[in-house]
Amino acid sequence: MKVFLCLILLVQSFISGGSDQPPFCKSCECQITNTTTVRRIVSCRHDVERIIFIESNWKNEKNETFDYDIVSFQNGVLPNLTNIFPASSLVSLDLSYNDIISIGSNVFMNLKNMTTLILSHNDLEKIDPDVFKGFDKDGKPSPLNNLKELRLGNNKIRSLNPDVTDHITELEILDLSNNPLGPIDNSTLLAISKLSNLKELYLQYTNITSLPDHLLHTLKHLQVLDLSGNPITEMPRTLAQAKNLTKLFMNNTGFVNLTEKNGFPELPKLKELHLCRNEHLQHLGKHSLSGLIQLAVLKLTDNIDLASIDPMAIAKAMDNNGGAIWPPLKELYLGNNKLSYLESELVARWDALLALDINDNPWTCECENQWLIEDLMPIYIKLNPANAKIIKCAAPIEMKDIKFADLFVKKSHMRCLDTNDARPDLDAAMLVGVLAAIATLYMALV
Repeated sequence: MKVFLCLILLVQSFISGGSDQPPFCKSCECQITNTTTVRRIVSCRHDVERIIFIESNWKNEKNETFDYDIVSFQNGVLPNLTNIFPASSLVSLDLSYNDIISIGSNVFMNLKNMTTLILSHNDLEKIDPDVFKGFDKDGKPSPLNNLKELRLGNNKIRSLNPDVTDHITELEILDLSNNPLGPIDNSTLLAISKLSNLKELYLQYTNITSLPDHLLHTLKHLQVLDLSGNPITEMPRTLAQAKNLTKLFMNNTGFVNLTEKNGFPELPKLKELHLCRNEHLQHLGKHSLSGLIQLAVLKLTDNIDLASIDPMAIAKAMDNNGGAIWPPLKELYLGNNKLSYLESELVARWDALLALDINDNPWTCECENQWLIEDLMPIYIKLNPANAKIIKCAAPIEMKDIKFADLFVKKSHMRCLDTNDARPDLDAAMLVGVLAAIATLYMALV
């Protein structure tokens, strides 16, 4: 109870004008969160240029720093960020949306506790190697060892200086998304390769067509990689070096057909794969995903030309006698593709799924898909009743728009289509019509 009362007093002091209220709170929004630890959050979106470097906003008259934890300065005009930030115990600094063109040396040297730095949505074309350089109390060079997360997305960066990461070697998250990197040059390769502790790398929408062969070789701890939105048509060979990768995003790429030969390499720890909005993707071949033996989540949606998935696409062959093993899939998303058929062998145990989506595909309701009605629908209804109730047949014409749920309730048995698209079920009626026509013609002639 005492702790709760103290927290209330602290919030009132920090937000509502107490005598110890930090100066930034007079012109910015301030709040306190208390999930696991108390966080004092400051968000400034007005008059940023005037207030950001005023010393008294950071320190009191006794030269003691105010207890800011998460500080955000946005919507300012700071084309040349050259002033050195006053000392602060903040752990997160957001400088996005400030029209920053250049950043001077050592500007963050006094932010020794900073773990997150966000420089996204600016006009940066390059970053000087000494931007992240710092000094210790004796004036000796000291890296920003606590910096774990650096966000540089949505700038104009074409290349990184090879030495730009020398002072942030403990970095775990690097976001370079939405920059015009194009082919990753040797300079950028060297800069990224030095980040041996990196766990997450975001390269989506950077106009890269592949990855340098050894880019991931030194990134032994990499767990998350996003290559979405790039015109990649072949699987990057360096991907095989990412042995600890657990999550991979390859949405909106240039893939057409993935086979065992050009598909995914062995990624023994990968648990989640996103292959969505690949508008050229047409087919997933046999064993094309067989190297993903721990795959638990497969998101394969909105691929408007994806018409077929081999039943052994995710299975790994064990011998020449047809033996195979399947990954422990828990979530499967196949919505909004061009699939008309799906074979039950694709997943080892459909009943082990925790999430499923097969809606918005042009399903053909005939005997080869009978298992969808008899076996899969009970599972689908349990997992996703809303989607299960609206999924429909698209063909043949007499089955169009009939709901799977209705077929399941009626225990309907769907007919088999003739290989030449003949209609055996209508042959009798056709013969009667032909005979009637012949009889009419005969009577007319007589």
